[in-house]
Amino acid sequence: MMKGSWPEKESNTKMLIWILMVLDLMVFTALTLTHFNYIFLIPPLISSATYLGFKGLVFRDVMSMIDASIVIYIILMIFGIRITIVYYFILGWFSYKFLFTLVG
Repeated sequence: MMKGSWPEKESNTKMLIWILMVLDLMVFTALTLTHFNYIFLIPPLISSATYLGFKGLVFRDVMSMIDASIVIYIILMIFGIRITIVYYFILGWFSYKFLFTLVG
């Protein structure tokens, strides 16, 4: 049986990066809508916290650990605590990751 060639593995890695980026954008959308009181639905926040926490545990790199720390803010949002400066830090972080994905 033939194993995957190098270009195939690179293609799979790029696809995984884009899938994770789309999921990150969905998390950021849920955070934004909740932060500005457009919606307050607990299930999207819980699923966002679960995804970011799980990603931090699985990948264990610096970027994923920063994502995992965002879980703390999501938990605060579930209890109704919104801190604007933290939100803008998260905005900058997700913007950086999106640009990093586009350029890389």
